[in-house]
Amino acid sequence: MAWAFFLVYAVLTAFLAWRGGRNSGSSEGFAIGDGKMSPWVAGITLGASLASSATFVIMPGFVYNEGLAALMGFGPPFIAGIALGLLVFSKRFQSLGAQFKALTVPHWLGSRYESFGLRRLFGALNILNVAYLVLITVGCGYVMEAALGVPYRWSVIGIVLFVFGYTGFGGATAHAYTNTAQGLVMLVVSVAIALSGVELAPQAVSSLLESGLTVPDSKLFSTPWEVWVVPFFMGVALTTQPHLLAKSLYVDGAANARKTVWVALACYLVFSSVLLAGVWGRVSIEAGVPTDKFMAAYLQQAFTWEPLSALVTVAILAASMSTLDGLLVAISASVSGDLIPERASVAMNRLVLAALAGLTIWMALSPPQLVLILGQQGVYGLVAASSGPLLAGFFLPGRLNAKVAVVSAVVALALHFGLGQTVIQNPGVSAVLAMAVSVPLALLLGRVGVDQTHGADTEELAAK
Repeated sequence: MAWAFFLVYAVLTAFLAWRGGRNSGSSEGFAIGDGKMSPWVAGITLGASLASSATFVIMPGFVYNEGLAALMGFGPPFIAGIALGLLVFSKRFQSLGAQFKALTVPHWLGSRYESFGLRRLFGALNILNVAYLVLITVGCGYVMEAALGVPYRWSVIGIVLFVFGYTGFGGATAHAYTNTAQGLVMLVVSVAIALSGVELAPQAVSSLLESGLTVPDSKLFSTPWEVWVVPFFMGVALTTQPHLLAKSLYVDGAANARKTVWVALACYLVFSSVLLAGVWGRVSIEAGVPTDKFMAAYLQQAFTWEPLSALVTVAILAASMSTLDGLLVAISASVSGDLIPERASVAMNRLVLAALAGLTIWMALSPPQLVLILGQQGVYGLVAASSGPLLAGFFLPGRLNAKVAVVSAVVALALHFGLGQTVIQNPGVSAVLAMAVSVPLALLLGRVGVDQTHGADTEELAAK
């Protein structure tokens, strides 16, 4: 039954990718489609991209093992931060991006700062997202192994070849079409997972409250600061990821951009309800299951009716793939178009995807013990580096100093990876501390040393 659902899903996804691929004959079409998508399609796509295998596979495992602290940390403050970031940043990014005809975040930064060097720097930094590709692939591989009986090694290889293949063919439009279908299935299954253990609520809530609001030996939630403050700021910062901000370029006009964001937030709220699986699992699954393998064990125990179990499994795989293909579009379009724009083409995008596929398979076959930490290190490093230059670009008028943006990014990277490798085990804490230095630097010094008498007008910048 699970194989039947999965094959139907695979055929449908391939068909949607083929249909969407007809609009990806150019680098622009590959990166953002035709720029006039329905806000409902773009919104569901954005919501599905927000909720990856980390949401569906890894985070419930933290709630299972660490209790209330993890539920709060991945819940209200994190969701509030994402909402604030999307509502504030998307409109501004879209309005200036349309004028600059930007296809990616590095392209936007290069145009705003009138600096090809800055564009190339952030195009290179997008490679840090490989850590997130590995996180998603590992989570998806565990679910596929448990549900379909495919050995982990072959699950990883099959997932990468399938997703990288249809993404390489169809680009952004294929990503949007497939994510819309995946997102609709994910909405239904999220509710089913959230309700799967309601009868256990009295015992589960008691167990949850006993766990406390902090976990002293936790890598992520050992202090109130890590439970409430760090998740909020990281939620805001994570909305600057290339595969998320670029969704505002999929639609035309400020009204459609706002609708896209609200649809995405509504979807993400429903997707986040799967955290309750970790709550129910605290009293229905014996202790000791590893964090990244909990969800596979819980799904087998909670959904004993085979058709429903198969549908849930396919939805979890869809959740993983929905973020994976969005990341691939953003990374390949950026590496090709921003690092070597003179050779930008769909063929080059596909060549980059092939290289990423090999690297992802190699890393996912021997994942670290806590794969979430690996993913967070890379992604948080990227968002810490880009937050200062982006915020200065959003809110400071006139021309900006590209050298200050580069210094801000380098300072953020040095602090994040320096602290994360020596004194701080939580990547969110090192990223927030890095942004506490780099963002004020970019905002306070962004216009210093730049002649403001020329090129201050946004239309003039767009013309350039």
